[in-house]
Amino acid sequence: MSVPKGGRNVRVLIADDNPVVRRVLQALVEREEGFEFAGSVADGDECVEAVKTVKPDVLSLDLEMPRMSGRSVLMKLLEDNVRAGVVVVTGLPIFDQPSVSDELKSLGASAILYKDFSPAGNDLSLFTKTYFKALRSAALV
Repeated sequence: MSVPKGGRNVRVLIADDNPVVRRVLQALVEREEGFEFAGSVADGDECVEAVKTVKPDVLSLDLEMPRMSGRSVLMKLLEDNVRAGVVVVTGLPIFDQPSVSDELKSLGASAILYKDFSPAGNDLSLFTKTYFKALRSAALV
């Protein structure tokens, strides 16, 4: 297990328009040693404001949200010079589009993960390991 950033828990803000996904990610963060749930938001506008006020170590960001997309959130945070590690967690099939992944990384995303918690989809324990590895890495940036 890695040492928490600066000897304290890594604070995670979750931005996703799906309330079920928000609850699943929140439950994962609350159970993981070395992490702290800093809050959750359901749209891009709320996300930008929350990052500025909550000042999380890392943002778990969905790409498709109302009022402002995850891509637009990244652009706004970059424009406003707001620092936070970012892990994109999306259900969009962008992995066969390297230009989209490259753009998101150029806008500040440290990692891009695919969410599919359906019974026929990704194994939740495998996602969980990958998710926390990405959050730790993003928080150390």
